[in-house]
Amino acid sequence: MPLKIIICGGGIGGLSAAGYLRANHDVTVLERSKLDFTINDYGLSVVANAFNLLQKAGIKQENLDMVVMTHLWLRTHNNEEMRTEHFDTRARFGGAPSVLLKRAKLQEELMRFATSNEFAGGPAKVIENAKVTRVDAGAGKVWSEDGQVFEGDLIIGADGIHSIVRSAVLGGETPSRIRNTDTITFMAKLSVEDLRSDASFAYLADPAKQAGLCSAYAKSGPEVKKRILTYHTSLHGLQVVGYTVENEFAEKFASAKSAIIKDIPISRVVEDFAPEFSDDLVNLFRHSKVDAWKIRDLASMDTWYSGKALLIGDAVHAVTPHAGQGANITIEDAEALGYLLRDVESSDAIPDVLEKFVSLRKDRVNFVTRRSRELGNIQTDEDRTKVPITSAEFAKEIYTYLGAEHALKVPKPPIGAEATKGAN
Repeated sequence: MPLKIIICGGGIGGLSAAGYLRANHDVTVLERSKLDFTINDYGLSVVANAFNLLQKAGIKQENLDMVVMTHLWLRTHNNEEMRTEHFDTRARFGGAPSVLLKRAKLQEELMRFATSNEFAGGPAKVIENAKVTRVDAGAGKVWSEDGQVFEGDLIIGADGIHSIVRSAVLGGETPSRIRNTDTITFMAKLSVEDLRSDASFAYLADPAKQAGLCSAYAKSGPEVKKRILTYHTSLHGLQVVGYTVENEFAEKFASAKSAIIKDIPISRVVEDFAPEFSDDLVNLFRHSKVDAWKIRDLASMDTWYSGKALLIGDAVHAVTPHAGQGANITIEDAEALGYLLRDVESSDAIPDVLEKFVSLRKDRVNFVTRRSRELGNIQTDEDRTKVPITSAEFAKEIYTYLGAEHALKVPKPPIGAEATKGAN
C-alpha cells in the first residue's frame, strides 16, 4: 500500500518532495498562501548538483525562461576587471549545466512535476491557503487555521525557517534555532536593455552568449562586509544584490515581524554604498524599487525527525545565500527522500528510512553551511577553528553530486574533514 504523506509547505522543497514522492505514494501538500507564478520575483541559481536531478526527473528547460551560467566576473569597486572565470559545469565536471532563473519559474515547473499526469504515480493534491497552526509528530496529524485536520503516515516539514513542524519535532517550546548574521541585502531588478548603452557593463549585456554572476568588492576590502552582486535571471533580466551590515534595519525587521522590507528609498542605498563603490555600480539600484532582505541561517541541528514528522530544506538547514546552494540542497533532500521511500509499503519501515536519510544528508548540508558562512565572513567561533574550505574542494564535492542512489553506493569519508587550525 502507498504511504499517505502530508507535506507542509508548497515552496521549492515542498513541491520537489511532492514530485519525487508521488510516483509511489499518496501525497498532499498544504501551502499557507495562494500560489502565484506570474510574479516578477527574485532570481536564484540551480547549480549542476540539483539541475542534474531535475533533468533526470523530467523537468523541461524550455519552461524555465533560464540562462545557462558560463562566467564569473570579479570586479573592483570601480567596476574594473580583476578576474574572469569560465564557470561551465558541463565542461568542467562532465555533467549538467548550472542555470540562473526566477524563483517563480522554477516553482511553477515543480508544480507541474508534482501535479501533472505526465509524471509517474497519482498527482499530488495541493491545497492552497491552508495555514498550518499545529502539528502532532507522534500521531502524524496536522491542523490548519480553518479547522481542517490532516493525518498521514509521514509529515514532511518543508515550511521554511519559521517552521511549525520544527517546533513539533523539537518538542514544542524550544529556543529559536535561527541565527541572525547582522547582514542584509538590498535587492533590485534591472533589464539587459538598461545596461546596453553603458560600455562598462558590456560583459553583462549579451546573456545569450555569456551569462553568469558578477561580484564587486568594496574599496576597503571584504572585512567591511559590503559587496555588490549582479547576475542574470533570464535572457532579458538581471538582479542586483548589495550585501551590507544591518544597522537600523534590525529594529525595523523586528517591528515589521518580517524578513523583507519593501520600497527602500534609493537615497538610503546610495548612502550605504557610495563611499565604497563607483557611481556606475551604485546606479544599478536605480532601475527598480529596492527591497531589504534579512540574512539568517539555522544553527546545526542533531534532531531532524521525531515520530512521524521529518524536516527538510530551510526548516532544518537554512543557509545564507553566499554559496548559492540553499535551493539546491533542498532539491537534493527531496530526491533523496523519494529514493529512500520508493519501495516502502508499511509505516513500520519509516523510522529506519528517516535515520538513513539524516545519515546521508547531514554532513553534506553542514559542509554547505560552513562554506556559505566563510564566503560571507559570518562564521561562528566554532567555524573559525576549522581549516577553511577551498573553492576547488567545495566545487568538486558539491557540483559532482549524482543523487542518493550513487551516494549510497559509493561510500566516502565524512565530507569536509573537521581539521582544526594549528593541528599537527
